[in-house]
Amino acid sequence: QLECKLTVEEQATIRCAVNGGGSQTEILARQGTNSVQRGSMETLQPGQWLNDEVINYFLKTCLAKSDEMLCSKQPGRKRSHFFNSFFVQTMFNEKNKDPKLQGKYCYNNVRRWGQEVPGKDIFNLKKIVVPINIVNKHWACMVIFMDEKTIHYFDSLGMTDLDKLKLKGLLQHLKVEYESTKKGKFDASEWELVDCSLDIPRQLNGKYLQ
Repeated sequence: QLECKLTVEEQATIRCAVNGGGSQTEILARQGTNSVQRGSMETLQPGQWLNDEVINYFLKTCLAKSDEMLCSKQPGRKRSHFFNSFFVQTMFNEKNKDPKLQGKYCYNNVRRWGQEVPGKDIFNLKKIVVPINIVNKHWACMVIFMDEKTIHYFDSLGMTDLDKLKLKGLLQHLKVEYESTKKGKFDASEWELVDCSLDIPRQLNGKYLQ
């Protein structure tokens, strides 16, 4: 477990970034190709909807770097990968203007995304984290545990039939990816799809989704 205590100066910098004034498009944090604008930082204020930029930056620059560091200290430990929130949107054609295609799984849309993972082989990973942005107001997450061959869905509002389709779609993606890159047969019957369990903490302020 990693623990990081911020100095007084660092806390002041964060308060300024979240609550201070300035151009909404000003870049406040950057690492590689990932960045966060002031307008996105302000979504960390109480009562605001967290946007994609904040979530994706945290996944790519905090969790991914932490995972890389752990693996460097533990020889033999497999890497994990953290897709950004646009992976699910792209995979399921959520932005497609054609209603016949919208929400439908499409491998070609994300065919090259597998090249972004450590080692360029998703089947040699420990786990894969897939964040989900729901109508720009709520966040959920799917996690693929490669060794256990399970795909879990985590959501503080519970689960819908549409969410179950996302689980099935992610398993379909593994199947197509395996058969496309490994040129072998993928046995989907060996995998388990795990619904949002009752012991996951629930939030009570979900009326905006009704």
